[in-house]
Formats: sequence, C-alpha cells, structure tokens
Amino acid sequence: MWEAAKMTTISIGIEGALAALDDAYGAASLRAWMERHRDALLAHLDGRRINWRALCEWFASAGLTNAKGETPSVRCAQLTWHRVGKWLERRKTQAAERNAETLRLEAERESERALRDAENRLKQEAEAIERAKLLEKMACAERAAEWQRENRARVEEYKHQAKQNRAAETATPTVTKPIPALSEAQPDSSHLVYLDLPKVDKVSAKAYLPHDPSLPPVQEGELEQIRLLPFKFSDLPGYPSHRNYDYEFEWLRDVGHLLWARHGTTETMTFAESEVFRAARNQVPGFWRDITPQ
Repeated sequence: MWEAAKMTTISIGIEGALAALDDAYGAASLRAWMERHRDALLAHLDGRRINWRALCEWFASAGLTNAKGETPSVRCAQLTWHRVGKWLERRKTQAAERNAETLRLEAERESERALRDAENRLKQEAEAIERAKLLEKMACAERAAEWQRENRARVEEYKHQAKQNRAAETATPTVTKPIPALSEAQPDSSHLVYLDLPKVDKVSAKAYLPHDPSLPPVQEGELEQIRLLPFKFSDLPGYPSHRNYDYEFEWLRDVGHLLWARHGTTETMTFAESEVFRAARNQVPGFWRDITPQ
C-alpha cells in the first residue's frame, strides 16, 4: 500500500498547482491584469492622467479584485498601480543587468580569443624567423665549407705544380749563364705575387704573405674561416686579403697600421680605406697609442 501511495505521489504533476495559482492570481487579479497591460495603457494615454474613478468602475464590471477578493477602490487601484510599476522597473533593470553581464562575458571571451590568436600568430612568425635564420646559417656554413674545400684544392694544386717544377729543374742540366739578381720579396713561382707594402713593426707576418691574384677579393658578408661570422668589410685593393687571417680583428689591426704608414692622415684615404681605418682605431686596443708619436 505504501508503494502504491508512493507511486501515486510521484505520478502527480505540478500542472494542477500551477493552475490553482493562476486561478488565484489570474483572471480575477487586478495586479495580474496591471502587470500584463500596464505598458499598453501608458502608451494609449500618451502622457494624460488616468481617470481612476472610471477605471475602477470598469474593474468592478470586469470582475477584477484585489488581493482580498474585493472590488478595488480608487486608492487601492493607485497603490497597486505604483507597486506594479516599481516591480516591472526592477524586473527590467535586472534583465538589463543580466543582458549587460552576458555581453560583458561575451566581450571578455572574444578578447581572450583575439589575444590567443595574436599570441599564436606571433609565435608562428617567431618560429618562421628562427627557421629562416637557421637555414641561412646552414647555407652560410655550407658556402664557407665549399670555399675552404676549393681553397684547399687550389693550394694542393699549387703545391703539386711547384713540386713538378722543382723536379723538372732538377732533371734539366744546369747551364752556366748570368742570372739577374732577384729581390728578396720576389716569389719562387709566378702564380703568387707579393704586395708592395711598407715594413711596419706592429704588422704581423701574415700581411706580407704572397697571394693568388686569380682569386676574387673577399667581399663584405663572406664568413670567417673559424667562427663563420660575416666580414664587415671587403678587401682593400693593394692591401692584405682576409684570406690570410682567421679573424677580421687581425685583418683590421694590420691593414689599419699599413694605411697609416702609407698615408699618415685620413684626408688622402679613399672612403673605404677611411672606414677600415676608423674601425681599426675604434676596435683594436692600443691602436691609437701605437700610431701616435711619443
């Protein structure tokens, strides 16, 4: 029996209770009528005052009653009207606040999405830049390795040719005849040449090494042989090449001293020479002290 009662209780819905409340506050409720038709009545009056006496007579004929079930008086109708107005205003305010909160949350979500999208774009761009830098560095390293391989091949070819020349000279019978005197700076092979450079104590022996005139001058942007850093200056005509040095710092030191020994002033230097001299003066420790007369 208890189970049957329980099933009966569960099976009873809420529709009856809602209908009872609607009947209590519904068709005969003055407040319910005002809640439903207040805006329409105000729109119809368009600012004119309400004739409460005529309206209360109509309430009585329509069967509308107050909360006590009585026909509303003028005073009762006015109080109910104002209470309904305040309640509707609060409901509109709350609805506006809920709508504003919904819009605010949606704007925050949209802003967060835009921020995430911007961060993702920046991250992708940074990754693309890093990949490009890595590829460029790999390409530079490959170019440097290729240059070193070609340079080693040229050196080996030169050594082989020099060895063959010495072997041929040894096998050929010597003929006694006057031989013109050669300067100490003249190379043994016509393939390499020496530069006409002043002798400066501060300049290393690398500056006076012979060079291969068939090789193109080293240009700005090519890489050092060890650190693979790009050169900031190109070779200067008539001065030692970057190929004689492992680091551009050493090249700046020697060429800077040679420029000063040859000119003694920046006024007679070319623009490229003055740029190299200025870099040597600013970057090589003790350079200015070395070239300044004591």
